[in-house]
Amino acid sequence: MKRLLLLPGYLEDGTIFDTLRPLLPPAAVEVIELEPALDQWRPRGAVSAVTLARYLAERHGIGPADVVVGHSMGGWIAAHIKAQTGAAAVLLSSFTDQHKVVARARNPLLLGLYAWSGLGRSRWLRERAKRTYLFEESRELYGQLADSMARHPRRHVHRQLQVLFAPVPPLGVLPELRVHALADNVVRPPDEPFLEIPGDHFAHYYYPALVAAAIREVMS
Repeated sequence: MKRLLLLPGYLEDGTIFDTLRPLLPPAAVEVIELEPALDQWRPRGAVSAVTLARYLAERHGIGPADVVVGHSMGGWIAAHIKAQTGAAAVLLSSFTDQHKVVARARNPLLLGLYAWSGLGRSRWLRERAKRTYLFEESRELYGQLADSMARHPRRHVHRQLQVLFAPVPPLGVLPELRVHALADNVVRPPDEPFLEIPGDHFAHYYYPALVAAAIREVMS
């Protein structure tokens, strides 16, 4: 039986798949929680999507028979796991081109300052982000993610920012499936073919039946 591995995105955890998981095919479903994995990781070189994918593939014994489903940054990692192991990759509101990520800063020094200063943990900034959020459908979910910023260790935030933006060689393989909503304001739609679904950056959470059907096709 194939394993179905779920990878959350930036500062997310496995609850981001709560509505999707019950609809997935009968398989050994496993969530790869990034916070404990990154906490135990002792990289010998630079932190990037390539080096994290290698670590996770070894840690979880990922191989060609596995299917890795990643949301947002999780999909970026899943694509690199595919490149290294031959596993199938499903990208939900994700990217294989870092320039698709909507970001105000990409400079490593600025990102490090943001992470280690704890700026994202500021109550004022979190409340402002929630007030200015555009999408009513996912407002509650976004608010929970914004509030979770206060609990994440600064090193964890920094490592995830490095995974998002550290330069890496172009990917030489394509994912089996891309799922995206045109209204996504976190990651721009891919240039490659994708399954369009309603919603925003968290479309898979609110339209899980559409996503589960597409994943079943990949697994079959």
